[in-house]
Amino acid sequence: MPLVRLAEHAVFDDTDGAGVILDTHKGVYLTLNSTATLMLRAALHGDTVDDVVGRLREQIDATDQTLQSGLAKLTGQLRDRALLAATQEGPR
Repeated sequence: MPLVRLAEHAVFDDTDGAGVILDTHKGVYLTLNSTATLMLRAALHGDTVDDVVGRLREQIDATDQTLQSGLAKLTGQLRDRALLAATQEGPR
């Protein structure tokens, strides 16, 4: 099971390298920068924080602590906007 799952009403598109999440309930979208896009893509495919950080380490020049902190901040923002699946808490 992936570390995070988006809510059913959230549609993620990262076609151009910078991601966009459309909230179909509210009719609004959230634009992600390239780093947040990489983080979300990794979190959607990785099973644990360590797995996700390992994937990110290959793409982003940052310490593991910085990557974990950024991942927690991103998932917190998605959770605050009700864009994560109800059972998903994400990394803290």
